Amino acid sequence: MTIRGVIVKPIHRVALSVLLIFSVVAVSCGSDDESESSVSQVTATTAAPAVTTAAPAVTTAAPAVTTAAPAVASDCDILDDPVIAMAGPVLAINPDGPGQNNLPSVQIFFATYDSLTNWAIPSDGEALTASLELGNAGTVEPQLAKSWDVSADGTVYTFNLHEGVMSDAGNEMTAEDVKWSLEKAIASAATGAFWGFVGGLLSGDQIEIIDDYTVQITLMAPEDKFLPVLGTGWLVIYDSIEAKSHATEEDPWAQEWLNQNSAGFGPYRVAEFGPGGDEVVLEARENYWGDQPTIQRVTQRSAPDAGARLQLLLSGDAVYSGELTTQGLDKAEETDGITVTRIPTTTGTFLALTYEPPFDDLAVRAAIAQAIPYQDIIDVTFGGKAELWDSILAPVVPGYDNRFFRGYDIDAAASVLGDLDADLTLSYAEGLPVDEEVAILVQSSMKEAGFDLKLNKMPRAQFDGAKYGRTGEVQFFVNAIDAPAFFDAGYYTSIYGAATGFLNWFGYGSADLDAAMAALIDPSTRDQALLDVQEIYANDYAIHPIAWTGLKYAHSSCLEIPKAVTGNGLINIQDFVPVG
Repeated sequence: MTIRGVIVKPIHRVALSVLLIFSVVAVSCGSDDESESSVSQVTATTAAPAVTTAAPAVTTAAPAVTTAAPAVASDCDILDDPVIAMAGPVLAINPDGPGQNNLPSVQIFFATYDSLTNWAIPSDGEALTASLELGNAGTVEPQLAKSWDVSADGTVYTFNLHEGVMSDAGNEMTAEDVKWSLEKAIASAATGAFWGFVGGLLSGDQIEIIDDYTVQITLMAPEDKFLPVLGTGWLVIYDSIEAKSHATEEDPWAQEWLNQNSAGFGPYRVAEFGPGGDEVVLEARENYWGDQPTIQRVTQRSAPDAGARLQLLLSGDAVYSGELTTQGLDKAEETDGITVTRIPTTTGTFLALTYEPPFDDLAVRAAIAQAIPYQDIIDVTFGGKAELWDSILAPVVPGYDNRFFRGYDIDAAASVLGDLDADLTLSYAEGLPVDEEVAILVQSSMKEAGFDLKLNKMPRAQFDGAKYGRTGEVQFFVNAIDAPAFFDAGYYTSIYGAATGFLNWFGYGSADLDAAMAALIDPSTRDQALLDVQEIYANDYAIHPIAWTGLKYAHSSCLEIPKAVTGNGLINIQDFVPVG
């Protein structure tokens, strides 16, 4: 592999047997405490590596970006001190802390930290479709690593670091920071560890300091996701000198201090962290090593109500408002001076259902699927601007095939659900009106099938804690946020269904699926395996897919959003580009 300009085209595949060894080692070495069980969880998702060489059975072109007319230049004074409105408070700014999967928190630590690489997904739908046809999804660019060399066998990466990169505390980045940071992610057994395992980084023993500005990472097998995962936004590089100065014997990685303080080499510093994280102010760092962000100061404000977020945008009091309803996005699109950018991400809406009896019965799971009013949800919740998600693979993923989809059949659903003597509660988070609309429509349809489905709206932080913590507090929930980061059949099937995949919410497991995922690796068996994994998911319902939406971003027409960070549509404040 060589670097051509700033774009790297990954070419290697994972050896499944080696990754299975990794999983066994990681699990057997862990203790029985909660954090170690999280490690087991993330290691298992690596058992089904990505392969993107086969031609897709059905290809759906990614929709193009939708834009409104740009605002006139005189309206763009809003960029002098802009506000971003998000659907909740910042829980923490530590990538390994309690806000690791909380979007308002992610937005902040993405802005304050840099990584060795930067992974970018184009916002242009045609460009994304073209890249998928070539077996790629976006580009990997150098960031804190100015370049890298890869051994002939694809297992040894030697990263050459930029010199003179200073943190906000005034410490220069060295290879020691890289090693400490990656070891912190692994030890934390959180989202960063998950990404490390996906990329084949399981232990600090794989990381070797060559000199102050050179670090070497050795994988057990070639892994085409290694460079992208380094740039996802969780495997960040810390100022280890500053972080370690706040460590204690009980907290050797300074997690508590990092929850509300940044110690990175990114473009912004946290200037103010308001009570409860309701308002966080970012300021551009004067000593940032790279190009200065075009927005020098930005305030992120919590606005849990979607209507309030929309009004902040429409009134000019915010330049960007996240997680709006379909109706809100339509209103924004009709408003002068507002642009709606659609990035064809992997994002879709699905339901996740417990496997506790009687919901482990495949006939019951199928009946629930047949009671989902798919078209009503697409028409009402998404205003007809979503596509039926009728396979475990989203329609944009190479290899997608919908031949096994049962679809809506209320009579078939009633024949099972009408006689079901069990309690079931569908949970969703407050502040997410799309999720609430889906829940209400599903409840109404299941009532028509003779089943009394209860609903439970939960505070966002409580819901996220129960969902990601697998606490057992929720047995059935709506999810319109979590999505695979790669447009890849192997990754999709492993993240939702490998033994304890990161999005395998209720411990689904299938020997048939494991065998089919293994068969994805061999080009001679891949085409049949693509059909097999989709048929298995269609029978077992590890999740209940509903609608593929991509993501829409409503923002001032003074701004452009040229790219996302990952396939599931996360964005960087520092990537906002003023128009003109």
